Amino acid sequence: MHKLGILVTAILAAGAAHAQDGDNTRDMLVRGRVPQLCAIATPTLAASGLVNFRTLNGGSLEVDQLTDPTTLSTRGASVEVSFPAACNFAHQIVLESQNNGLWRSELGMTPAPAGFSDAVPYTATLIWGPVNSTFEADASSRQIRDQAQSVDRPVAGEILLRLRIQPGATNLQTNAPLVAGVYRDTLRLTVEPQ
Repeated sequence: MHKLGILVTAILAAGAAHAQDGDNTRDMLVRGRVPQLCAIATPTLAASGLVNFRTLNGGSLEVDQLTDPTTLSTRGASVEVSFPAACNFAHQIVLESQNNGLWRSELGMTPAPAGFSDAVPYTATLIWGPVNSTFEADASSRQIRDQAQSVDRPVAGEILLRLRIQPGATNLQTNAPLVAGVYRDTLRLTVEPQ
């Protein structure tokens, strides 16, 4: 009996070990999905590079003095704005000017008198991941103008935007005096699927 009891115990123990390996083990797949996303945070002014611009107020930049007091033509200005951003897939970045330059925005918008100008061109240099491009809002005509750049990989970091207005730059001729008024444009930065 003693040998039979040991044999039965050995068989049961072997069966229990086999059951733990096969019947008591379960694999569970755990997964999640990450959607294609891009995020752009609130812009900030770069520590250097602020010339003839006032501080950034929300999403608005204002040129401190758009005209030179001696010539009444455009005074030069430049600013660097950075946007913390991330995009987790290949994408494109689009820079769009609503007016193709800074245009006088008063009601009536009669054409500028002879010898005067009513728009100011500017350039915007965009740096983001592998992209380093210059966008020209040339103020040749009041219209939407945009430029798209393909980015073939995910990117995280800072989008740097450098705006520059050349001294004396106008839509008619260099150093033409500007008609009095408020000059404006909306510059839109978009990160989107290709």
